[in-house]
Amino acid sequence: MTPQILFTEVLLPLPVKGTFTYRVPAADMAAVQKGVRVAVQFGRKKIYTGLVVDIHSNIPQTYQPKYLLSVVDEEPLVNQQQLTFWKWIAGYYMAFEGEVMNAAMPSALKLAGETQVIMHPEYDKNYDTLNEREYLVAEALESQDALTLTEVADIIDQRKVMPLIKTLIEKRVVLLKEEIEEAYKPRVVRWVTLSDAYRDEEKMGALFDELEKRAYKQLEILMTFIKLSDYYNEDAKKAVKQSILLKQANGSSAQIKALKEKGIIETFDREERRLASYAAKSTPGEIELTPGQQKALNSIHDYFRNNKTTLLHGITGSGKTEIYIKLIAETIAAGKEVLYLLPEIALTTQTINRLRKYFGDLVGVYHSRYNPYERVEIWNEVLKHDLSEKKRYQIILGARSALFLPYDNLGLVIVDEEHDSSYKQHDPAPRYNGRDAAIYLASMHGAQVILGTATPSLETYYNTQNNKYGLVELSERYGGMLLPEINIANLKIEKRRKQMRAMFSSLLIENMEEAMQNNEQIILFQNRRGFSLRVECEVCSWVPQCKNCDVSMIYHKKSNLLKCHYCGFSETVPERCPSCGSHDIFMHGFGTEQVEEELSLMYPNHRIKRMDLDTTRSKHGHQKIITDFSDKKIDILVGTQMVTKGLDFENVRVVGILNADTFLNFPDFRAFERGFQLMAQVSGRAGRKNNRGKVIIQTHNPDHSAIRYVINNDYEAMYLLQIAERKKFHYPPFYRIVKVEMKHKDWKILNTGAAQLSSMLRKKFGKAVLGPEYPIIPRIRNFYLKNIMIKIPSDKRLHENKHSLAQIIDAYKDGSAYKSIRININVDPV
Repeated sequence: MTPQILFTEVLLPLPVKGTFTYRVPAADMAAVQKGVRVAVQFGRKKIYTGLVVDIHSNIPQTYQPKYLLSVVDEEPLVNQQQLTFWKWIAGYYMAFEGEVMNAAMPSALKLAGETQVIMHPEYDKNYDTLNEREYLVAEALESQDALTLTEVADIIDQRKVMPLIKTLIEKRVVLLKEEIEEAYKPRVVRWVTLSDAYRDEEKMGALFDELEKRAYKQLEILMTFIKLSDYYNEDAKKAVKQSILLKQANGSSAQIKALKEKGIIETFDREERRLASYAAKSTPGEIELTPGQQKALNSIHDYFRNNKTTLLHGITGSGKTEIYIKLIAETIAAGKEVLYLLPEIALTTQTINRLRKYFGDLVGVYHSRYNPYERVEIWNEVLKHDLSEKKRYQIILGARSALFLPYDNLGLVIVDEEHDSSYKQHDPAPRYNGRDAAIYLASMHGAQVILGTATPSLETYYNTQNNKYGLVELSERYGGMLLPEINIANLKIEKRRKQMRAMFSSLLIENMEEAMQNNEQIILFQNRRGFSLRVECEVCSWVPQCKNCDVSMIYHKKSNLLKCHYCGFSETVPERCPSCGSHDIFMHGFGTEQVEEELSLMYPNHRIKRMDLDTTRSKHGHQKIITDFSDKKIDILVGTQMVTKGLDFENVRVVGILNADTFLNFPDFRAFERGFQLMAQVSGRAGRKNNRGKVIIQTHNPDHSAIRYVINNDYEAMYLLQIAERKKFHYPPFYRIVKVEMKHKDWKILNTGAAQLSSMLRKKFGKAVLGPEYPIIPRIRNFYLKNIMIKIPSDKRLHENKHSLAQIIDAYKDGSAYKSIRININVDPV
């Protein structure tokens, strides 16, 4: 009987279409299954780990498939539901499945290597038979164990190396070795225990006497070991971590080594989790809901019975989290998993603490600030194949990347602060929206979805009005607290009367000082980081520009540098204007760094901290600042959008919005909506537990309708105004937008190429095509940018239109003239 020949379809983490067919070696046939990683050679040099997505016996007709190099996993690392979800994301957001795989999997699980050349073990080093290039390779292998193909190419100064390598193999000079290493390594901890020979008390006493005379430091380590291990307690464990032992005894590894050589102690290694364990301190049953919360919970249950995604529209401080906790408890009691999404890493700190209070070690956290090894451990815990072993994490809390974990039994998906634009992935592909993808993921698992926010996105609220989503509203703050009192500081009047002090109005200063006298805390929001937003010559109006981007540089005083916030380029501040030679160079505008400095000068006896991208780059940067503010170790917190979203501080009396005009006057169809959301959200940080809070909005345009809606807490009026404009001007939710982003280093090529593509698109989509136009910043990282917008009515078949768009772009790329233009497709941009 002829043995069956098997082939696999392998998905690689690369921006290329489709999967690739590889033949399965006979030795690996039993090990290959869907969802396992396999090492494959792709191209001439590179080795990748791909995922097996299909197994079949269909022999390719047009080419000879390569063999799999090895099977990496014993059990699937990815389940079928994940593969289906990845395929949907790739299809909907017009990305490659390999790009989705690359975004989904922790970097420690994506292995790559390169073919290596090694010396043949039987080569007799007879160099007379080798030509010059062959000799150079053989000589290099005399001093190195292995060479990559890239290194071989450098040695012989020739790009194509495989013919030469093939000749060397035929001459039995070299062999090829496929080198790929598992990036993830479990944490191994060394433990110390006492040797059996010294478990007798008499021997131990004699040993103490001997060490006291000759090796007192070793005696200290031994005595510390006995104390830490509670050695004379029969029920105590008799081993101690070496690191803890050395720290407690103030010893060294040399002393441990000496004790081991004398046969007094033994050491052994044990794998250990990187992620700490937490014990629950309370139970969800201890939470007493207010009548309003209980009514909302009952309404959510009613919608869930009809399998409806439900919007929980609760004003800031209304107690949405307590309702989430009740729903989570019900879900895990039913044996199902919970996914709790947050838009910002900054929000996870407080939410983690609140969830762990009730669910302890059942809560796992997954976001980009965790190192690759920690993310692999969470992945493996969620994946667990052994049904007899209970999963450690039944609740996963994280940013949008948490969508991609290997769930197999999701029962509830919570998308908190659902309106937040941070749920949208911008670069690189796939450019997915975490909120919308979460709803699709839940539908795959038959899970319930709750979207929570005080300021819903227009699209979500529109879906509730059309009965697509359920709507549950909480209109009262928890504990009967009133919404904050909102006051307007008219900057035009304040400046004219010379009442401003730096960037602070007299009204804001008055309220801040009152709060500080009462030992209450203050949050100040400025939507720009850095010290000064613009450096300008007073004589000729020269402004320093980034050399890579068409944007002005922002001054950072701490580093004394001008920095570009788009590409990271930095340079020192010139002593004189490079354009006219004047020394009259001044700062204009202000960022969070300057706000912090001015406050420090005004209130030197108060504790002031800044929370922005510059101060939270470290892994625990957010957590440290939020914890210190919660513990009242900070009096005034200055921040960017990080301070506006979902944070709960009980002692905040005053919130100041230092310049509302910066986000209200932004040229974007969502600017009005986002401005309202930002002001309403940051206002909601005030007066949540004790006295009624106060909010001071500083603006040059106090009559702006968005500000008036915030003052009146009138989301409904804001929605009606904006939804009418969206309908009139063909914007979401009435039209779907697909943005085609084009980039090239030569603006002339980009202009002609963009004009040709837009012409091709208009033949299919007609007046629905807008552009091409330069964006607000037309050049970033030395690439010129042009955008083409396509507006597709929501009642038209989006899938068919996207398919047509893909075909047009493929045909465009086939034309040799514009292959160098990079094209990114952004579906539902925000």
